[in-house]
Amino acid sequence: MRLTRNKVLEILIGIIGKDSANLIEELLKKDNISEFDLAAKTKKDIKVVRRMLYLLYNHNLVSFNRKKDKQKGWYIYYWTLLPESIRFSYFKIKRDLLARLTVRLEEEEKELFFVCPNNCARLNFDQATVFEFHCPECGELINQDSREEKVAFLKKKMAETEEELNKLQEQRKVRKKAIKTKKGKVAVNKKESVKKKIVKKTIKKKAVNKKTVEKEVVKKAMKKKIIISKKEKITRKEASIKKKTTKINS
Repeated sequence: MRLTRNKVLEILIGIIGKDSANLIEELLKKDNISEFDLAAKTKKDIKVVRRMLYLLYNHNLVSFNRKKDKQKGWYIYYWTLLPESIRFSYFKIKRDLLARLTVRLEEEEKELFFVCPNNCARLNFDQATVFEFHCPECGELINQDSREEKVAFLKKKMAETEEELNKLQEQRKVRKKAIKTKKGKVAVNKKESVKKKIVKKTIKKKAVNKKTVEKEVVKKAMKKKIIISKKEKITRKEASIKKKTTKINS
């Protein structure tokens, strides 16, 4: 079911009443709208607006966020309609309607009904016997009512409602599958992102380790050179001393 503006109005007005029409209109225009803005735009008292919003909230048709006003110190509530909850609410309405139609059909097929010629009242057999088959409103003699048309109407209405319920269920499955697929993709992307980060860290670590090793090698080479240089100096000194000693002896 596509949630058009008119469809949302039809669903929500059916739940919380006609007085809420302009409030729903404003909620449809914008998400996270404050209760004070709603009161100003609908020209209703803030208490009336809050009562309607809490009624919608009790039916799980809206959500809210609250923020503290830094200047005044109180909390302001910001409201948003919940499309998925509205769809489910519509599904429940249709399911309940089908249940009521089923009960009505059973009554029509099992019971005998009597109707006033002036269309004042329609009574079942037990009710008709109480009033001795006379209309409780005008006193006229009541006649047995034909139920074929009503039974046909109820069966048609039930078939239409069942068809709509089946469509709603299929659409719900498709949406759930799409949400699941999206979540799966997000999870895969997260895993890939984590893997990439790990690979980057590993490469970086290897590069750091390589540099460290290279530095160590250079340090060792430098130390070796220094040691060799020192040894060479000592050797040259020893040779020089030996030479001087030889000259003195000679």
